[in-house]
Amino acid sequence: MYPHHQRVLERIREKFANDPQFHAILLGGSIAHGWGRESSDVDVYMVVDDETFARLQEKNALFYYDTELCDYPGGYIDGKIITYSFMKEAADRGSEPTRSSFIGSYPIYNRVPGLEDVLRRIPVYPVEEKAEKISAFYAQVQLLGHYFVRQALEKGNRYLLAHAVSDLVLFGSRLILAHNERLYPGHKSLFRVLELAEDKPADFMELADRLLQAPTLDNAKAFIDCVEQFSSWGVPYPEAVSLFIEHNEWNWRQGRPPLEDW
Repeated sequence: MYPHHQRVLERIREKFANDPQFHAILLGGSIAHGWGRESSDVDVYMVVDDETFARLQEKNALFYYDTELCDYPGGYIDGKIITYSFMKEAADRGSEPTRSSFIGSYPIYNRVPGLEDVLRRIPVYPVEEKAEKISAFYAQVQLLGHYFVRQALEKGNRYLLAHAVSDLVLFGSRLILAHNERLYPGHKSLFRVLELAEDKPADFMELADRLLQAPTLDNAKAFIDCVEQFSSWGVPYPEAVSLFIEHNEWNWRQGRPPLEDW
């Protein structure tokens, strides 16, 4: 952490530690993850009680933004308002991007008993969901790669091609992350976390980048072959079609986050 970031954390503590509205403030984002740059903003979670949260939610005021506490060029505080009950839900059933956002997180200050124990349980890969996720992600890879990319190219449908290729790379990447039991951080940091995955095809990153830059049938085939030959994923094509229908066309019935956030 850079000295100017540390100064911001100290100012946050001074400003909010005695404010009864905020029961705890947690550092998050790139600084907590350990990959903050000199210019990085300061991401925080601000913990309030359920009544305060409901009041702020009615006003669409669950976001905190502050530049005055930052003394470096372009610096700002990016805060999200949450509750302790939100944290307990995240520990029990949070999506991977939510879990990932708490990696390395710690309290700048805290008045909530038990909060740190709950905090430790959030950024943990849900191993009990691994098999289901691998099947679902591999089904996406098969349908996107073997059907939708080809259809888009044959019909000259640029929108479908861009969508199919980006999702093909996404779900191929989700397979690798699940295989390594690493949390998916969301689109912005996907490739950064993929680089950290120990067990992946040697040319995976190169083939993904090549496909995104030049979405041709040959590049799509090379990427799919790379994924399919890396492991026996255990989902034959007819089963993949069924899973694709459930997770794409009928996902409204499941009451779960979109598949990309599982």
